[in-house]
Amino acid sequence: MAQISPDTAINFSHLRQYVGEDAALTAEVFGMFKHQTEMWSKMLRADADDETWGSVVHSLKGSARAVGASGLADACEQAEGLTGSDVSKTARTVAVQDIANWIEAVNFRIARWEYRQTMSGLRKPLAK
Repeated sequence: MAQISPDTAINFSHLRQYVGEDAALTAEVFGMFKHQTEMWSKMLRADADDETWGSVVHSLKGSARAVGASGLADACEQAEGLTGSDVSKTARTVAVQDIANWIEAVNFRIARWEYRQTMSGLRKPLAK
């Protein structure tokens, strides 16, 4: 598994394939990602039944792939295999923590991008 880091949490080259250089569209995609991860994270529990577990980690994986968060997507993909009677709760607990750490790293990277967008807007000269 890749090392969790805000610096590598989002592949902007991947994201630009879909949004180009459109900052407003990028912000919208990031907003949807944050909403999705907030919603699905509430349901990500090690003791969830297999159907709920699979649905949650699959949905998080899709949200991650949409923004180029391949580390998060990979963690979710690995977690998709944690179903069945022979899977330990400990394995799921570790997966929940890994996914939560990746979400935190991606959200930190998004916040850094949003800050830079705000700062670049402040540097524009005032219209006369």
